[in-house]
Amino acid sequence: MRISTQQQFLSSIDDMQRSQSRIADLQEQISTGKRLRNPSDDPVGAAQLVKLERELSQYNKYDDNINVTKRRLEQEDSILDSINIATDRMRELTISAGSDTINDADRATIAQELDQLVNYVAGLMNTQDAQGEYLFAGNKGGDAPYVKQGDGSYEYVGDDGQRLIQVGSDLFVPSNDSGEVLFESIDGPLQTELTGQAVFNAAQQSPPVEPFVRNTEFATLAAEGTFKEATEGLGELTIRVTEPTPNNFEYSVFDSAGQPVKDSDGNDIANIAVGDLATTPAQINIHGLSLELHEPADIASANEIKISVTPEKMNVLDAASALSSVLSQPIENDQMRTERNEAVARALEQFKMSAEQTTESQTVVGSRLKTLENVSSSNLDFKLFTESAISTIEDADLSKVISEFTLEQTTLQAAQATFGRVSSLSLFNYLN
Repeated sequence: MRISTQQQFLSSIDDMQRSQSRIADLQEQISTGKRLRNPSDDPVGAAQLVKLERELSQYNKYDDNINVTKRRLEQEDSILDSINIATDRMRELTISAGSDTINDADRATIAQELDQLVNYVAGLMNTQDAQGEYLFAGNKGGDAPYVKQGDGSYEYVGDDGQRLIQVGSDLFVPSNDSGEVLFESIDGPLQTELTGQAVFNAAQQSPPVEPFVRNTEFATLAAEGTFKEATEGLGELTIRVTEPTPNNFEYSVFDSAGQPVKDSDGNDIANIAVGDLATTPAQINIHGLSLELHEPADIASANEIKISVTPEKMNVLDAASALSSVLSQPIENDQMRTERNEAVARALEQFKMSAEQTTESQTVVGSRLKTLENVSSSNLDFKLFTESAISTIEDADLSKVISEFTLEQTTLQAAQATFGRVSSLSLFNYLN
């Protein structure tokens, strides 16, 4: 095989250029610490790197969400704690107000402090977060959730929405609680609702008239308690009026299962005679629920009315304001004293319910914060694993690269030295 001088020159130069290129590449790896700098360096590794970097970016986003959610929940927990302290003070004042050893001026002073506490708690319920959104407005974060009305009551104008924030690949954590869930859960006075064909028919008349069951009310708080205890588990009650003989009416009361309701003596409230309802309405009492019974307009097909009794839902602001209104009035007679005692007893129960709801809500918030802590720890492990995988693909093994660089440098130096000797060889040297 013949090797020409030009071929030998070109081959040697090409080898040295490749060696110089390799040295330049190794030098760049040493200076950057990266083995994979361009997709062409390792197409398979580059594809894996894109996927891993996308996962890492996702975990970084989860961390951001965790931090935002944690700040909101910690702020909510702090506010709930403050509301709980204020509610405890309301209970202390209520207990003092129920004492017969204080006078009207003392009760008026207590009423003023209750009003101040109402303003303070209302401000807490309208707290905004760092972004200026109201914490307890549900999905309506741009508007204050509690608005004071002309009569002094506070109306909740938010909704029951809850924002779920993704903090893991398949985990969403609520970052807020609405005021409707947190604060609109106090039982107020029992409210009655009448339904049925007889009620519908009465409303359709022109002008509308009242149905044959009228003036439903609970005279006292004790009456409400009696009704709750006696009708527990019975569901919706039905009052049926019949006319077995002309102008002689009877009434019966049934539970939601169609069974007669028992009276206080254990007897069925069934076919109780009430005389001529057309001339004299009957005043009856069902375990504390007093009502007025009239003659049905259609005794044949519309002689039943269903009664639903549920507590009015209210907030601690209105509960405290209602008590303050009673305490600010001087006691001038026994009836007013009874009203005061009723208001105090009701307020004590309402403040207790409010405190229990707040404490329960704090427990829920605490469990979410614990979840965030656990998820944050898990996400950190995933991030470390992903970063390690990225490093394995992308980063250069410096000790190995430096060794290769030294070897390549030595090889190039040897090639250059050899090329100097080979390039000086010529037949003319021997002919001379």
